Amino acid sequence: MQYQYVAYRAGGAVVTGTLEADSEQRAEELLWQSDMTVLSLKKKKTYPSVRQIFPTIFGVKRDDVINFSRDLSTLLGSGIGILPAITMLYERTSKASMKKLVRDLLVSVETGSSYSEACAKHPAVFSPFYIRLARVCEEIGNLEQMLRQITVQMSKEAAIMSKVRGAMAYPAFVLVIAILAVVVLMTFVVPAIEGLFVEVGGGQLPIVTRIIVAVGDFFSANIIWIIVGVIVVIGGVMWYLKTPHGKRTKDSLVLKIPMIKDVIIRGTMSRMARNLATLIGGGITLREALDLVIETTDNHTFKEALSNVRSDVHSGQLFSKAMMDYPIFPPMLTQVVAVGEQSGRLEANLETVADFYESETDKAISRATGMLAPALVIVVGGIVALIAISMISPIYNLAGQIGGR
Repeated sequence: MQYQYVAYRAGGAVVTGTLEADSEQRAEELLWQSDMTVLSLKKKKTYPSVRQIFPTIFGVKRDDVINFSRDLSTLLGSGIGILPAITMLYERTSKASMKKLVRDLLVSVETGSSYSEACAKHPAVFSPFYIRLARVCEEIGNLEQMLRQITVQMSKEAAIMSKVRGAMAYPAFVLVIAILAVVVLMTFVVPAIEGLFVEVGGGQLPIVTRIIVAVGDFFSANIIWIIVGVIVVIGGVMWYLKTPHGKRTKDSLVLKIPMIKDVIIRGTMSRMARNLATLIGGGITLREALDLVIETTDNHTFKEALSNVRSDVHSGQLFSKAMMDYPIFPPMLTQVVAVGEQSGRLEANLETVADFYESETDKAISRATGMLAPALVIVVGGIVALIAISMISPIYNLAGQIGGR
């Protein structure tokens, strides 16, 4: 922490400045040791930087960790030691948040910590999966291979997430444009057309038109409160979804939506199988691997099922048999795992099934977006068409009445 001070020097001169200290008492001691008499000492006010306010935007991202791990693996594979390798990566890193992270890792390793211990000091960046695998591979002297394996695994996960985000971009864009179009129509266009009817005296409007006009009047008169209400509702929903009960509800609901269900299940199976294969290949036992996979599983429904499977495995049951008791795990997964357990090729079979479900996830994403985009266009087009027809039809009738006079 930084402290601002005003003090007398030995000769009587008044000096001001700032100094770094762990506490106010320590700051006073440092000033006394410099032969200064303290007049005023207070903690310096600091304001959060843009990077601190928006850590998601300016912080260390998954791609940064992937690139760092890949480069470190390459350097270690070429025979360079861990400390010189991290030093080289620090010197060539330009992104501020990543440079600070690499510097922290470098300082930790320089002061005697292992690479896994250095990573463990940054739990927001390095997952328990990453740290535990690094620790095991350090013990068997195979850190370079671990970094190569985890780079591949993280790259595949990032590719799947990128495909999901890309696939949802167009439907989300259509939905936002549709909402804006309806708001503009109901707030500005409908009240203007209603005014035209009132001026001309077009008689009784159709029931659908009257309903839409009433809704338009409500929007126009309460637009500020509507915006505030929408913000409050969205904020409330986001807060609820962060609570344990809200997350559990959301995770359960997404598995009941036909188009989304396949994407979630297959994506989770691919990630789970590949993580288990990577951990087992790194020398970690199945029981401990299951503990780490549970920590890295996002969906609460799968997390509960995996926790039950772990308990069964700890009780001595075969992994494949334990999964068969829970319908959420597809039969193909349990069958491939059973064959791997019998043949002693569990790691290889898990890699195979991970590749299969990764391909199936791509297909499920394509199917979901292929159905979702047209459905959104039809629904949105229908709403806009209903508003337009309900407004245009009375105008034509009004024009006919005026022409017949």
